[in-house]
Amino acid sequence: MRGERKALTKEVRSSETRQVIGRIIESPYYKRSSVIVSYMALGSELDLTELNEKVLADGKKLALPIVKGKDLIFREVKGLGEEYFAIGSFGIREPKEDLPLWDPTEECSDTLWLLPGVAFDRGCRRLGQGGGYYDRTLERLRAFRRAGVAFAGVAFECQIADRIPTEEWDTPLDLVISPGEIYINQHI
Repeated sequence: MRGERKALTKEVRSSETRQVIGRIIESPYYKRSSVIVSYMALGSELDLTELNEKVLADGKKLALPIVKGKDLIFREVKGLGEEYFAIGSFGIREPKEDLPLWDPTEECSDTLWLLPGVAFDRGCRRLGQGGGYYDRTLERLRAFRRAGVAFAGVAFECQIADRIPTEEWDTPLDLVISPGEIYINQHI
């Protein structure tokens, strides 16, 4: 699926990205959330830059991850200019260290989490890059979870499978948003 994602033409990538962002913005999950936890795309991942700009324009809080050892921490950003970012782990643009920390265990209601991945299935299972960063974060947050929180994978259509292999530590998501559909996890 990495290969299929990389092989997407510029036109398909642009069209599907717009469709996914539109689905996110129109969803009740986005509308009710005061905090959006997003990401900065790496390589051929679905790029949420336009959505991140919209989050800030809508007056919502935007939190982005930083890799710290084997974990993710989050910082709140007020803009997307270069002054807010440094190149961090794996060559990803990460919020600078002087930006305020955002603690999801303290502020974990009315939050929409948007997660990248290599593949997703219709049962809302996610196959990540292999480092387990998001899986560990989601497992840790399950204990603090309150109403109004949604964990969503975002994907190009080529990343959606009927079923992907998972391990016991793989944490299913609440939903997966693709250009064609929003898949809802019926087991959560």
